Amino acid sequence: MAITEKQQRFIEEIAKNVQKYAYVYGILVHSPIIAQAILESGWGESKLASKYHNYFGMKCGSKWTGKSVNLTTKEEYQPGTLTTIKDNFRVYDSMEEGVKGYFEFIQLQRYQNLRGITDPKEYLQTIKNDGYATSSTYVESNYQLITQYKLTEYDKEGAEMSKIEKAVQQMEAWAGDDSHGYDQTYRWGQHGDFDCSAAVIQACENAGIPVKSKGATYTGNMLAVFKKCGFVDVTSKVNRSTGAGLLRGDVLLNTSHHTAMYCGNGKEVEASINEKGTATGGKPGDQTGKEFLIRSYRNYPWTNVLRYAAESQASGSGKKDVTAVAKEVLAGSWGNGDERKNRLTAAGYDYAAVQAEVNRLASGASSAPKKSTTEIAKEVLAGKWGNGDDRKKKLQAAGYDYAAVQAEVNRLAKGGSSAKKSVAAVAKEVLAGKWGNGDARKKKLQAAGYDYNAVQKEVNRLMR
Repeated sequence: MAITEKQQRFIEEIAKNVQKYAYVYGILVHSPIIAQAILESGWGESKLASKYHNYFGMKCGSKWTGKSVNLTTKEEYQPGTLTTIKDNFRVYDSMEEGVKGYFEFIQLQRYQNLRGITDPKEYLQTIKNDGYATSSTYVESNYQLITQYKLTEYDKEGAEMSKIEKAVQQMEAWAGDDSHGYDQTYRWGQHGDFDCSAAVIQACENAGIPVKSKGATYTGNMLAVFKKCGFVDVTSKVNRSTGAGLLRGDVLLNTSHHTAMYCGNGKEVEASINEKGTATGGKPGDQTGKEFLIRSYRNYPWTNVLRYAAESQASGSGKKDVTAVAKEVLAGSWGNGDERKNRLTAAGYDYAAVQAEVNRLASGASSAPKKSTTEIAKEVLAGKWGNGDDRKKKLQAAGYDYAAVQAEVNRLAKGGSSAKKSVAAVAKEVLAGKWGNGDARKKKLQAAGYDYNAVQKEVNRLMR
């Protein structure tokens, strides 16, 4: 059965929030969580979801101190036999809070094995084995939703986050989780604890920057190894006393004593010292709230500041359009003020164009371009949109997919014919699943020369 417009909206709203919070909490795959929300909440229409914004059926448990509601539910304690019970469930104030609550919930120790999983089915089987659900068909039911609605597309979108951003978010997640403290004996997370260098090294390794694999083990060899893995020394470009010139993701290093990561807005994140004020002998976990913490940037005697350049040099190649980057800005990935401007410029983006799109999205304006890709391509050929980088910037600032427009320009310039199929025929293909979902569908249709708005309107008409 074809997906309804309402169901598609639910998927996209849930996906947006899952993508915003997943990596912060160490989760690398999104599709199984979107499927869980669909299954547990009945497309957001259950009472627990629609009224109390709990989309994942999360019960209170002994540690929950927030609002709750007592509702009837069914549990499958014995295969094939449903038992009706009443239990207390967590209550949230919005969909975003409910999704964030899911990630906070799976910070319980028994769910720590979910971190780092990238295969959707493995994630579902693992969380089922961990005791999240009693249904004997839980894995199969969720996986069917993933395949039926092509939810793995949202895994690809989430994977676009830069490696250094993943590393910073990993550090921030550890700092926000009291199961992670400071210890120099068990320093690689064996009991949840790290020392300063192990934390930075492991965060980068988890994010796909192989500094640990290449031999980084402590502050004394970090400088040499990090340089081999794509970092450059920008010490001369920043003011180490005030932090001026630092960018989110910069590694702050004293080669003899300490290291941290700069996380933007005048803050640094680091593993600091245990509850005894010593390097060893403390209890596992953060006993003081200050063993692994985010703090204001301080004038520590840093010997070096390292910046990951491997991606920023490639980012200007146009892999993301202005709208995609603007959405990342709104999600907090690019910082604020001058820091945001510096990072966007360093990555090869037009700051003014991105900021204009941020303002448009924040105002709630429609994101749909007014004209089809073919119409814009004809305007390009007529000289309206300029040439080279100027054309690219203008098209992206106006919300168009530059690559799709340029492909259509090339086709028209070669004398290519326009699309052969009617809007009605293409709409039927959309309903059959040929053109994908969300932004992927839009880009494919526009790249093929179709008017996305006209096709979507026909899709909606056929579904009535």
